[in-house]
Amino acid sequence: EALDEAMLRPGRIDRLYKVGYPSKDGRRRTYEGYLRKVRHQLTPEQIEKLAVITPYATGATIKDMVNEALINALRNGRDAVTWEDIIWAKHFKALGPSEDVEYVERDRHSVAIHEACHAVTAAKLRSHLTVDVATIERRGDVGGFVSSVPPEDRFTHWRSEYDTDIQVSLASLAGERMLFEGDNSSGVGGDMRSATR
Repeated sequence: EALDEAMLRPGRIDRLYKVGYPSKDGRRRTYEGYLRKVRHQLTPEQIEKLAVITPYATGATIKDMVNEALINALRNGRDAVTWEDIIWAKHFKALGPSEDVEYVERDRHSVAIHEACHAVTAAKLRSHLTVDVATIERRGDVGGFVSSVPPEDRFTHWRSEYDTDIQVSLASLAGERMLFEGDNSSGVGGDMRSATR
C-alpha cells in the first residue's frame, strides 16, 4: 500500500501475495517452535488444543503469548510454563487485566446469573462455537462475559448460526427476568445491541 500505483502496473511489480492467518496446523507448529525456546510442561495434546482455541493468532501473537506465560510463571516462582500460565496469558492478552473489584452480593449474584444464562445457552445450542471463557471477573466496563471460539478453522457462516447467536445474546434478558421476578439489570443493554446487530 506504500508503493506508487504506477509501480504495480503489469510488467513491473505485478505479482501480489496476500498473507493470511496461519491454519490450525501452522499455529501448532508455531507454538511448538516458541515453546522449544522456554522451559514448559505442556503436553502435545495441550499444544494441539491451544492451536484450536486461538483461531486467528499470528506468529507475533503466539510469541507474545508464550513470553507473557513465561513472565507469569516466573512471577509465581516457577521456572517452567504450565497450562495455567499459557491460558492466563491468552486471556490477559485478548481481554486485558481483570479488575480487583468486590461486588456487593446482589450484583455478584445477578452478574453470575446473567453470564450463566449466556454460557448454558451457548453450550446447548451452538455447534459452530465452543465456550472458551465464562467469568464474572470485571474487565473495563463489563461485569463479566462469555467468550466462544470456533472448534475448527471455518470460512463460511450460516443463517442458523446467526439465529443461535441471537438466542445466546437474548438468554441473559430471559434468565434475569425469570429469576428476578420480571426485572432485569442494565447489563442486558449490550446484549440487546449485539442481538440487533
